[in-house]
Amino acid sequence: MEKEVVHNNSKLFMKYFNPFFLYRILILPPLASILTFLCLKNNFTLALKGVDAIFFGGLFFVFAIIISTANSRRFKAIDELANLWALAMSFWQIGKRHLSPNERGVLQEQLRGFFEKLRFLFHVDVVGEEAQEKLADIDNFFNEMSLIIEKFRSTKNITPPELACLLGWFEKMYSSFENLLAIKDNRTPKTLRIFIDWALVAGVLILSPQFATLGYFGVFCSFVIMASLLILIKVQKVLEYPFGKNMDHIDLRMRDKTFKRII
Repeated sequence: MEKEVVHNNSKLFMKYFNPFFLYRILILPPLASILTFLCLKNNFTLALKGVDAIFFGGLFFVFAIIISTANSRRFKAIDELANLWALAMSFWQIGKRHLSPNERGVLQEQLRGFFEKLRFLFHVDVVGEEAQEKLADIDNFFNEMSLIIEKFRSTKNITPPELACLLGWFEKMYSSFENLLAIKDNRTPKTLRIFIDWALVAGVLILSPQFATLGYFGVFCSFVIMASLLILIKVQKVLEYPFGKNMDHIDLRMRDKTFKRII
């Protein structure tokens, strides 16, 4: 049992920390310390007053904006998912009162299947033609929901205000889905992310003579700063795409939840 837990934890660790990140975290911090140590041993120290502050201040300012934007995207995705759940449950509660048993069964199946379709569409590995197929499934869901609203219209007990609410919920549901799709498809420009990524790393290496002015403490500082930057860059990448397989991604596996709530 313990071996299985350790195996699962190691798999989770490898999913979260991909090989590229592991190579960088194992190579770059020691490299920064070695360069600082060599500068110290060869008396190659430069006290560049203000240069380090300007360099890191400017890059960190841009980097902080990127992380803040990525974090906002994540919370926006969570908010839109909550809206979808609220609208789905509203449809279901109205359906239980006004639809026939057969029609309620169709509505229940459609609402349960919708969240599974979301999971398959927003998965990080779903791209290209596969993504188009999953998107077509979502479009079919909304077509079915429009037909179900027509069935609501044909019932005699539903009032015009309630019907207007149903149409409003349908529009909001579509809007929340499109917002989620926009979050998936549009991210911070890759060129900007790559530039900030490597500029921060290169900055620590270039400023090795500056760290050398601190003596052996500078060797330690260069290691810690490089490692901290790499971890921050990794966090930014996780936040940038909130749907995926890592431990910090939004979990879209909601099959059990739908069967417990849409009943």
